Amino acid sequence: MSEGVIDLKRQLRELKAHEQLAGFAGFGLDLGRGGPPRDGVMKIAEFVRQDGTGYVTLTFQVDADPDPGNRAALSAVFDRFARFAQAADAATGQARFGSGFEYLMVVTEGLADGDDWLLVEFDIYYKNLKGRLRGLIEASVLPGLAPVLPATFEPVTWWEPDAAG
Repeated sequence: MSEGVIDLKRQLRELKAHEQLAGFAGFGLDLGRGGPPRDGVMKIAEFVRQDGTGYVTLTFQVDADPDPGNRAALSAVFDRFARFAQAADAATGQARFGSGFEYLMVVTEGLADGDDWLLVEFDIYYKNLKGRLRGLIEASVLPGLAPVLPATFEPVTWWEPDAAG
């Protein structure tokens, strides 16, 4: 690799290595097929820079289901979300995800043939994140995501780091 080439995948891995796990929440995802919601789990992590800016990473994991119709419906839900994410601007984002919202970026998306799990990860960037994570997630982010996905979220189980450790 020449000196002038930037390895974006390596840079992303290095950046993600410094995220702090914050919590988990179960969810039910309506696939729009009239059946029961598809259950999954969402991981919440944050990365706060020294100046207080940063991002929240939400990682969704859902059993892919061998039924082709359900797999297609599951993929379609997150495809619609990816289109929403691309169109979200500061005004619509702040209304849905809280003050200080800058932008939304889908990091990983989709379901490949043969995958047992659908794994979707996206980041929500904020101008002022430090000390606001729980309030943003509970009061803005989850209520803002619920109709867009569409999903019903269980209460967040917050990760409490070991004070001695």
